[in-house]
Amino acid sequence: MVRRRQLLAGTAGIVAAGLAGCTGSDGSSTSTTEATTETATDTAAPETTDAETTTDEASETETTTDEPTPYTVEMEPNDPYTFEEVPETYGVGTSPFIDMGMALGIHPTATTGLERAPLKFYDLLDLGFDESRITKIASDAESGYDKENFYAADADVWLISRDNISRYVSWDDADFEDVESQTGPFLGTTLRFAPQSAVQDEPNPYTMYEAFEKVAKIFQRQQQFQAWKSLHDDLMNTIEDGLPPEDERPTVAAIWRGVSPDSGQFRIAPLHRLGNNTKSYYRLGMQDAFEGQYPDGPVGYEELLRVDPDYIGAVGALTSTTHEEFVNTTVEPFEANENGQQLSAVQNGNVIRSGGQYMGPIVDMFSTEAVAKQVYPDEFGEWPGPVGDVPEGEQLFDRQRLLDVVAGDI
Repeated sequence: MVRRRQLLAGTAGIVAAGLAGCTGSDGSSTSTTEATTETATDTAAPETTDAETTTDEASETETTTDEPTPYTVEMEPNDPYTFEEVPETYGVGTSPFIDMGMALGIHPTATTGLERAPLKFYDLLDLGFDESRITKIASDAESGYDKENFYAADADVWLISRDNISRYVSWDDADFEDVESQTGPFLGTTLRFAPQSAVQDEPNPYTMYEAFEKVAKIFQRQQQFQAWKSLHDDLMNTIEDGLPPEDERPTVAAIWRGVSPDSGQFRIAPLHRLGNNTKSYYRLGMQDAFEGQYPDGPVGYEELLRVDPDYIGAVGALTSTTHEEFVNTTVEPFEANENGQQLSAVQNGNVIRSGGQYMGPIVDMFSTEAVAKQVYPDEFGEWPGPVGDVPEGEQLFDRQRLLDVVAGDI
């Protein structure tokens, strides 16, 4: 591996500082066991076929190289980086990039904490996610970083932004360059928040699929990316065909960093094409209840009652909580709260949940389906609650086709 590491580390294009990474939480933190209990009693995943493999097997069997080496990848805000060989391993932080890697059938080598990671979806699909194969580079998204962890993980590429790490450690350029020289380049970017005003600089240079295309190029999986795009486009065609006219679409207040009804404090997440954490609502044609009046900090019940949204969306709760936990910690506390009871969304049973900060291609499919069914049940079928309980005949995307794409059987 020494020769391989020299090739990867010695290429052109020193990586520039990345954009700020995500902080905080999109939903209540649960253990991996809690996050996956929802799938334990859910409808079984599709039966394994010859085409269905784990992500590890898919990584080994996918050999298509779309460009000759060397090849150069540009991922803003980093300088272009030239790979002499196709990287085989990668490290990620708390971001959609773990889901992108899994969507390409490549298991991560290193991560930060996995408490809110979308492992329930990987379990549901039987993708073979194995925590024992992962080196932890930090104890969670915001603490525990150490250069020795990066050396131990020895990833060929880091799908993490420098600025994200720089929030929590006092590394200078020499520290980053030392890690890159002994492992691989930092090529992450920011994929989470939307701008809160028309004059605010856009913090995300890409939509999720634009960034996913960059990741596919890093691993030379362009044909696999095109198969994913086709699967995604088919789902969106189904969604768009069933949406009501624009003037009949409901409003939503999307709330992130967890929803605690009794606290009376709610952080509003804007709906925007570059807002990856709220993309499910945006793509379902929902109207932003706080459009043009986004607060600088948390809002209280007074502000929520003023806009009185048709729906309240718990951003990230589809990933971070089970159906039972969501009902117990969010829905019922709203219904029991004197102020919450006055909200139309609470009165009408319209407190819903979606994916959030880990919204890569796999999470996106499940989250889009979940929001479609929660908001438009007459068009897309009733939402059963647990992610795995959607009857096969009412699923909005083909699970087996998704597994085939992950396996590289395209």
